[in-house]
Amino acid sequence: MQELLRIDHLTAGYGANAVIEDISISLHAGEVLGIVGESGSGKSTLLKAIAQIRGLSTEIHTGTVSFETKNLAVLSEGERRRLRGEEIAMVFQYAGASLNPTRRIGTQLAETMRAHTDLSREEIDARAAEVFGGMGFADAHRILSAYPFELSGGMAQRAAIALAVILRPQLLLADEPTSALDATIQLQVLDELRALKERTGTAILLITHNIGVVRHIADRVAVMCKGKIVEQGSVDEVLGNPQHPYTQELLAAVPKMSATHTDCDRMEHMHVTQDFSAITKEKKISDDEDTLLRFDNVSMHFDDAAGRVQAIDGISFSLGRRELLGIVGESGSGKSTVAKLLTGLHTATGGSILLNGRDITHTSGKERRALYTRMQMVFQDAPGSFNPRRSIGAMIGETICRLCTPDARTTAQRVGELLTEVGLPSSYANRYPHEMSGGECQRAAIARAMAVHPEILVCDEATSALDVSVQAKIIALLLHLQREHGMSLLFISHDLPLVSSIADRVLIMQNGRIVEQGETNRVLREPGEDYTRNLLQAAL
Repeated sequence: MQELLRIDHLTAGYGANAVIEDISISLHAGEVLGIVGESGSGKSTLLKAIAQIRGLSTEIHTGTVSFETKNLAVLSEGERRRLRGEEIAMVFQYAGASLNPTRRIGTQLAETMRAHTDLSREEIDARAAEVFGGMGFADAHRILSAYPFELSGGMAQRAAIALAVILRPQLLLADEPTSALDATIQLQVLDELRALKERTGTAILLITHNIGVVRHIADRVAVMCKGKIVEQGSVDEVLGNPQHPYTQELLAAVPKMSATHTDCDRMEHMHVTQDFSAITKEKKISDDEDTLLRFDNVSMHFDDAAGRVQAIDGISFSLGRRELLGIVGESGSGKSTVAKLLTGLHTATGGSILLNGRDITHTSGKERRALYTRMQMVFQDAPGSFNPRRSIGAMIGETICRLCTPDARTTAQRVGELLTEVGLPSSYANRYPHEMSGGECQRAAIARAMAVHPEILVCDEATSALDVSVQAKIIALLLHLQREHGMSLLFISHDLPLVSSIADRVLIMQNGRIVEQGETNRVLREPGEDYTRNLLQAAL
């Protein structure tokens, strides 16, 4: 089998600081190598050293990175540009990093095809329909006509993957390519990537925190810890019989599907240790007088280039005080739209949203700002939710000042207390988002949301971009804060095993509708809908 990529004793980093040390791996045509490890272990730095993209590449201190025997570090920028796209493609963790927000998806696709091929417009359209269809898009024409911001996070990520593989590259560098995807679409995309490598011999270097993804598609796996590979071998060898203690810890942190959990053993399912190991949850009450939030036959549509799209279609549900409600569904099912309707980022076109019995559906201005002291949101892309030009402390302080109006000294003290509460040193107030890992950024985002003591915390895929060990710590933190502050949590996720471990009740959404809802134990143990059963079967 032809060797495509060889990395020999690579040490690289940013400036004089080495982030990865003495890395040696190889990758052959048609092979998938999975790389797993905690946030900050050097996984993405390794991909940047291989890709050598201007502005993103790392500085190679020692060692070599060779593609088809060519040393990538000594190639000219023109030679690298020719390789990228035609022979080497990359999928970034966040679609926003690779998609131009001012241009339609179809325009970006046409630019890529024209730059690297002589295909006619008809041939480009035919290949686009084939690739986008393989990524789970039943309406490829609408997606190609859309701007990136008109797509959900999962849909944008699938579009980015389609653009990366449409030229059938020899090597695909994939940095968490399925972290934003629900279980059924994730399986479809993985199967499409597997078909691509079998059909064209494409090799895939896959960075992921999802051990199930590695089991499903990878041939070999390498485990990284603190910039070094501590264990590598076949998937069966490494994941079936891990030898290194760090690998054993990673596997122990993977959430297990639980359809029969009790309130007191949720944390056991998360394998949480350290400060949060003793957390338990109180039994919830479901009486009407204990209902904090209610969606009553809420609908929302929007118009795009392809016509009217019904994002939410007559949904009704409630959220109790101190309750953790999970919302699960495919990408584009309307999960994030629910969060945006609640927080005023979208406006319902029908129905009512009631908070403590008061209609907040069309609030705006001062009335809407007052509501933000009662509800806050933690976004999927934590680094992207912060202003990169301002320090973490300044942005948390801004939230406090806008909604609570304390003096400067009180604000600085409160920022330090919030950072400490989420497990970060108070000195992190002086750091900028790019100076923190993904898990640290997510903790800071939670601290910002907690600044105003909200009654409802909305988590929109708040852990999907995190590796399993960091995810466990963030979940433990959220449950701890819920217990201490008496909050209600609206937890939106495509990770069904995770939701099964922590949620009191769960809503299953499909095509803008709620197809099933109820106590988590009942819904997952005795699903009444085929769609729910399909989600359970697809959970990796």
